Amino acid sequence: MKKWLVLAPLLCVILLSSGAAQRRNSSDRAVAPTPHRLLALKATGSMRYTDKEILAASGLQLGQDAAEGDFKEAAHRLGESGVFSDVAYSFSYSDTGAKLDLQLTDVDKSKLVPASFENFVWFTDAELLAAIQQHVPLFKQFLPASGRLPDEVTHALQALLSEKHFAGRVDFLRETNQSGGDLIGIVYRVEEISIRIRKVEFPGASPDQTVFLTNAASTLSGSEYVRSKLATVAQDDFLPLYLQRGCLKAAFGPPEPHVVTESESKPEEAASNEIEVDAMLPVTPGKVYSVSGVTWAGNSTVASDEASRLFHLVTGQPANPVRLARDEESLSKLYRSRGYMKVQIKPQAQIDDENATVHYDINISEGDLYKMGELEIAGVDSSSKDRLREAWTLREGDPYNANYTRKFVDDAPRFLPKGLQFSVKLDEELDAKNKAVDVTIHFKVQ
Repeated sequence: MKKWLVLAPLLCVILLSSGAAQRRNSSDRAVAPTPHRLLALKATGSMRYTDKEILAASGLQLGQDAAEGDFKEAAHRLGESGVFSDVAYSFSYSDTGAKLDLQLTDVDKSKLVPASFENFVWFTDAELLAAIQQHVPLFKQFLPASGRLPDEVTHALQALLSEKHFAGRVDFLRETNQSGGDLIGIVYRVEEISIRIRKVEFPGASPDQTVFLTNAASTLSGSEYVRSKLATVAQDDFLPLYLQRGCLKAAFGPPEPHVVTESESKPEEAASNEIEVDAMLPVTPGKVYSVSGVTWAGNSTVASDEASRLFHLVTGQPANPVRLARDEESLSKLYRSRGYMKVQIKPQAQIDDENATVHYDINISEGDLYKMGELEIAGVDSSSKDRLREAWTLREGDPYNANYTRKFVDDAPRFLPKGLQFSVKLDEELDAKNKAVDVTIHFKVQ
């Protein structure tokens, strides 16, 4: 006897062939199928999971007695996981037992997002993954945007904490971009427990590097341990300390927490749900690269000699991309003071690893010259407006000077009524057709 069934996620559709109709007894009542020993499960169609993983996730076990209802429930469980877009199956009975065939379609990769773990400070990543996969066989560091799998991971993590007698409640957050929109990740963390940083250490740093890194990290002492935030601090605050010293390929590894034991802390002051960690931020400093030369291209309004005086690229000295970014802005301001409002400055670093040097090609696209357009002043009385217009010396048709406009806004309060505080908003609207800049200065009494 053979039966065919098709199951889609969250919707079950059963198709019975004519030869698979239920047998009926003399009173025309259906006879329940007799359970058979499950001999084999074969899965086809999935490129992401093995037969062993699918069997474990189905809730079935080889050798168990199983019937039609068990197969239906197993397929339904797989469909609800969220990692398959379609689930279909067939099964057959014989004198020796039952065989189950599953036809699966993996959900598109675009519908999976990475899972991350913020403050499971008692475990390494490898230990977490092993513990989760033991309870959630379909977990492979990525989770579906919908379905039961994210909740199953929560249960697995909670079970792990309970097994180790650690306090806290596991929860997760669906993470989106700052502007909202599509899901970009699922973040798990332990709630109802205080995890604080005692100190930050930097394995891999030299003694002199440890000094400036430790000084920079001193403000983190006592703060909450959140893995993603610490990784951001490493990139935004600590990495520039290396870059400005010429370590162009310095890199920080993922944070590694070390739980402070009772003998290291003050147990009489610590509650059961309050722990301290020493946060390890492994670093690979790499070589120190020095400047071998600078080449300018695309500049005509500002000569190379004049531009070079704004840049601190000294041949033979350590490269400093942090200072280079500030120098780019200085040159950009110079261009905008001469009316080139759409200038683009693009340094390209040609790195020579063998000699530990870097040559910079600085390519400039100056764009069109913009001139002063109309001036509009709003938010003040007519007398103040007249004084401001009289003080404004950048005439319509003159090359636009963005630096002048900003300085004028800074000086504007001396032309306004005494005893009042004003906020100022500056709008520079570029008229691409006429190559003009229309300026509006908004004043508002605070």
